[in-house]
Amino acid sequence: MRELEICRDSDILGEVWAVVGGGAREWALAESITRSKNVSEVHVLPGNLGGAFEKKCVWPIGNDRVKIKNFDDVKHFFIDYKQELQENNGRVKRLDDLDDIVSYLSENNIDMVIGGQEKYLSLGLKESCEKKGIPCWGPTSKAMIVEADKCNTNDLMKKWDIPCPPFKNFYNPESAKAFLKENFGKNGKKYVVKYPYLLDGKGSRVCNTLEEALSAIDDFMISGVICKPVDKLTIEERLYGEEVMVFYAVHEGYVKYLGSAKDFPERFDPEDTFLIERFNKRMGHSSEMVNYITGGMGVVAPHPLLKDREDLVKKIEDTVVVPFLTNLLEEEKIAFNGIIYFGLCALKEDNTYNFYVFEINGRDGSPEAEGRWPIIETSLYDIAKKSYEGKLEDLNVKFKDNVCVGVFTVSGSFPWFKGCGFEASQMPPGYPGKHLTGQVIDYSNDIPHNSFHRHAGTFITQTGNVAVGGGRVILGGGLSSTYSDASKIAYEVISDTYIRFVGKSFRKKIGEGID
Repeated sequence: MRELEICRDSDILGEVWAVVGGGAREWALAESITRSKNVSEVHVLPGNLGGAFEKKCVWPIGNDRVKIKNFDDVKHFFIDYKQELQENNGRVKRLDDLDDIVSYLSENNIDMVIGGQEKYLSLGLKESCEKKGIPCWGPTSKAMIVEADKCNTNDLMKKWDIPCPPFKNFYNPESAKAFLKENFGKNGKKYVVKYPYLLDGKGSRVCNTLEEALSAIDDFMISGVICKPVDKLTIEERLYGEEVMVFYAVHEGYVKYLGSAKDFPERFDPEDTFLIERFNKRMGHSSEMVNYITGGMGVVAPHPLLKDREDLVKKIEDTVVVPFLTNLLEEEKIAFNGIIYFGLCALKEDNTYNFYVFEINGRDGSPEAEGRWPIIETSLYDIAKKSYEGKLEDLNVKFKDNVCVGVFTVSGSFPWFKGCGFEASQMPPGYPGKHLTGQVIDYSNDIPHNSFHRHAGTFITQTGNVAVGGGRVILGGGLSSTYSDASKIAYEVISDTYIRFVGKSFRKKIGEGID
């Protein structure tokens, strides 16, 4: 296995790494890398405005790929590149094309690249980097099929006897609807309708009624409102248990546990029936009460079920992780390298927990990464380097004693008012549907030492203000010895004292009632 060769200009004392992706997850990965004394800089691209608030991080922007290292750099950019900004309608140009990204990595002599976002890994980030001689830790585009084609992955799990929910794949909307009409509600069965390809974490629809399931078929295969219509999808029987996310560093046949997390994918707290009803009306489904699945509204880590339960972690590895990766390598001839995560449903059967796979992703998760990396003591620098060099089995991954709770602020909806820019009948539903962007954020990063912010969808206006740039905006996180205390800290740092904007919304009870 190739050893990393470090070639650095004399004025830079440490290695220079890069993380490729544009959200909060990438800042979590970058922050872990920066803890290593061997690293002087971590470049994050396309990145977002979070780069102005992370130590030792670099965010390249603009036609000249100006290296932003702090908020003063951002202000100077807006003075020096006023014409470029005007030509780009006031928006900062990011490096979001794969060829441009790889060109930048090559020009800046990056020592190691971490593949963060599934989009770039699926497009061949690893292959493109290594053609230029740049080490990249992450799966190949071929290996990303575990995430990028859910129908195929379900078929593989069935073939290899990996425990997963009963499912069927469908290749036209008529047969999918016929199946649902015949089976929905029989013996109490309900179903999850899944978009087969990448959809930014929003490709699953957990359906409580037949009408909701049929609507999901229309959304994914016919209407094109939410996504480009597709030629296949998978329908899984809904299991009722505890959702558990587990993460591993992988080098072909070797794995190292990188912790667990509990995600909160539903848009609203279940008791927020008024908000759920209003959201559905604004989505055009006035007769439904769908609590839409998002990319993740918050996180707790470690998962309470797996906290101090090495026996359950070993059971997951023996029944799911190792068999899946071994068969992938031996039967499909796909060597997986990088971070993989398994979404599991934990069912208590015969006084023991059994785990069923409902999701596999070929990279770290969001918001799971934001919750886990603050409590992983071992730097991602050490993990990725050992794995890339084929020495993963020599590594001991250490964890802190703390727990972490993270809560996302999102660009939600709001009551209609005169002058808001919309007719009352045309109000956007908010994330994960159509949502506002461009709202100025009254923002402060002067937060307590046991907390953090991770930017997901932010940018800066021509007047130098932080503004909303996406559906999920900023995650606030808290660290403590208990989930309840960590939750209080997380909610404090997303309060209006630190983050305030029109349409700000978030779930209200993440991390409560666990201890």
